[in-house]
This record gives sequence, structure tokens and C-alpha cells, in this order.
Amino acid sequence: MSSAKSRSSILATRDEREEVLQGELQMGRPSTVFVSLAIPGARKNRPGTAELFEWAWGSLGRALPLPEPRYLGKDALGPFAVMQAPTEPQEVKRLCIRIETQRPSARLVDLDVYDSNGKPVDRASLGLPPRRCLVCDQPAADCQRLQRHSPEEILKAADGLLAHIRD
Repeated sequence: MSSAKSRSSILATRDEREEVLQGELQMGRPSTVFVSLAIPGARKNRPGTAELFEWAWGSLGRALPLPEPRYLGKDALGPFAVMQAPTEPQEVKRLCIRIETQRPSARLVDLDVYDSNGKPVDRASLGLPPRRCLVCDQPAADCQRLQRHSPEEILKAADGLLAHIRD
């Protein structure tokens, strides 16, 4: 698949995910969580990804009070899901951050929280620092924007985390 075709496919998949999310946000629940994995590179089904997603999904279901699983799917970007809860979104985000930091491999878990108006609840709104880069200790968004690391370095770091899925 050509690079342009691959980019187009990724964008189309992201648009489809956004449609699923928007449909769920219209339910007006206090908190909606979009669950996915942040796997770098074109190959999203790397060894360990299925196990990591199952762990994250199960951890979220156990952590949230009265969780309501709404959607579970898989596409070109990997597995994803939507869960809702009758809990304040700031508290849900704190629970999600605990899951995302519970084990090294959880660094690849992405738990996005939205309030009843569809507004994202991020780390900054809770006074917390941004996520760290997979390769170094700098903010991940800065490294990504500045392209501080080669794709090979990033994949190696991700594969290292996936190799120790149970740690």
C-alpha cells in the first residue's frame, strides 16, 4: 500500500471512530471514555496488543462505578471501545490515569474522557503534567511535534513495553 493510500485509510478510520464517539456522546451521560491503544507505526496488531487492550478494558470496567460498556470494535488502527459512567468526568479521568500508569506497558493505553457536553477532560485540567515520551522523559507531544526520535527508536520502545505486557 502506498504511503498516500495508507494515510488516506488512517484518516478515514479516524473519521469512522469519531462518528462512533459522537453518537455515544449524544447519550448525554456524565462521563464517556474512549478506549484505544497508542501503538506507533503502520502495523497496529503487534504481538501483545490484544492482551494489553483486554487488560485495559477489564481494568476500566473494574475501576468505574456502575460502568456501562457501549461499544467494542476493531479497525485498521486496532481495537477500540466506548464505556460510559454516571460519575463526574474529572474523577473518571483520575481513575483512567491510574490505569494508564499502573504498569509500564499501560503507557500504550489511551483512555480519553469526555464530559456530558462532549468536552475532553485532559491531564492539564486536573493540574497534572502531560504524558511522557516513549523514548525519553520529555513531554510526548513535544517529541512528536519536533520529531526528536526516529520511527525505529519509537517502535523499539513500544515493542519493549509490549514484550513485558504482564509487568
